[in-house]
Amino acid sequence: MILNYWNNPTILVIAAIVMIMALIFHNIVQATVAARFGDHQPRYSGFTRFDPQLQLEPFGVLFLFLLGFGWPKPVPVNSRNIRGRGRQEALVWYSGPLAYLGVALLCYLATVLFLRFGSVELAQAFAISGDFAILHAVINLFPVFPLDGARAALAWGGPGVRSFIQQIAQFGVLGFILVFFVLSATGITGAIMNFFRNLIRTLLGFIPGL
Repeated sequence: MILNYWNNPTILVIAAIVMIMALIFHNIVQATVAARFGDHQPRYSGFTRFDPQLQLEPFGVLFLFLLGFGWPKPVPVNSRNIRGRGRQEALVWYSGPLAYLGVALLCYLATVLFLRFGSVELAQAFAISGDFAILHAVINLFPVFPLDGARAALAWGGPGVRSFIQQIAQFGVLGFILVFFVLSATGITGAIMNFFRNLIRTLLGFIPGL
């Protein structure tokens, strides 16, 4: 959780700023992709603007600081406006985790650059911020509300998948918290995070001079 770094103001402030911006960026990306596929309602509702008051959900921000994982307000996607209902609607929701991976890529790039300039503390702060961003990408892939993976699976999945998601959704936030802790305790979250972390490091290796 971000508050674990209370004794290190640099990490605390940078991680908080990066992740709050990441939550907003997540929504902007989803609203932009939705418009690309024919649903302009999120754009008309202001979700393509950098507007913290509109984009952020108070409990999502609170959970971000307490558990290390949060969420913004849901983007109001109307599947009836999307030309390729099902697959394209799922891509709208999956663009959210992709946005978090983009934030992680920028954070790790900043880590390398600050190490080159000899600023170890800033490098560490952005590395930890990148880890938080990857965590958000990974968790959002799982089909549990209020996560993007659940909305994508409802749009693209079969009857069995939809029934499973709806059963878990009955438990509300408690179900989400339980799944979050089970995935963490079993090492599933960490394994997928390591995959994306190594992938990003490989991609950064292709940048000349890094």
